[in-house]
Amino acid sequence: MRTWPSRAALFAVPAVLLAGAATGCADAGQLHDAGLTPAIAVRPSPSLLWPADAPSSSAPSATASSQPPPSALPGITAPGDRIEDLAVATVLKQDPQLRPDERKALADCPSCLRTPQYRDLTGDGRDELITAVLPGDQQAYLRVYTLHDRQVVPILDLVVLPGFTADTVGADLVVHQQTTEATEIISTYAWNAVRLAFQGQNVVATGPAADAPLCTPNRTAPSAGPSQAYIPPRGPRPGAPSVAASPVPGAPAPVASAAPAQPTAVRSS
Repeated sequence: MRTWPSRAALFAVPAVLLAGAATGCADAGQLHDAGLTPAIAVRPSPSLLWPADAPSSSAPSATASSQPPPSALPGITAPGDRIEDLAVATVLKQDPQLRPDERKALADCPSCLRTPQYRDLTGDGRDELITAVLPGDQQAYLRVYTLHDRQVVPILDLVVLPGFTADTVGADLVVHQQTTEATEIISTYAWNAVRLAFQGQNVVATGPAADAPLCTPNRTAPSAGPSQAYIPPRGPRPGAPSVAASPVPGAPAPVASAAPAQPTAVRSS
């Protein structure tokens, strides 16, 4: 004679499934309750600048943000109002802030200079020059220059890991550094009418554990400044509203703060 499962047995399996879903960060392969689905918003997408290199195990510090206003590079004038008309190597050689290993790399290792990238990071509708020099496997140098009255002005100077990546999010520059196999530091820099200033830092998990729902550590570091360690096509941007600041003469004011956008990826090899 055929027997049928009892009513209690029929409800046992759903109960077990619900119990597993409620655990959130359960073992891989089990159900996870990720809560309500967030609303979908259209945001800028990452735009690759340089291909990624192999990650390193530690990150050198970024240049301190408490600096005097930048001065124009001596001995160099653009033929017009486009910084793209200047040779990148010429710009770098005229920068008195270049480190000795950068100068040596420019002289002896042409491949150590990444292909120049151009993005509007000041909101004036004109592109800035983004450069990267990788003289070795210990650290790299990321620099950004803008043009003001045909004069070249440095607005960012960072020491980063050779395997760093970068992207633009709107007019912000976002720098990624893989500090360990499971940890990435993401730092954001924004135009403040004087230079690209450090805005904040996130530490996110990478690797296998980061794929589990609700189990990815993600914290925002204090905004006092980055630690010493650790940019995609787009159209011209309109000028930004003015804000209280001490700008480079004639430079546009920073863009008013708005809802954060998604990154436009930039990478270095």
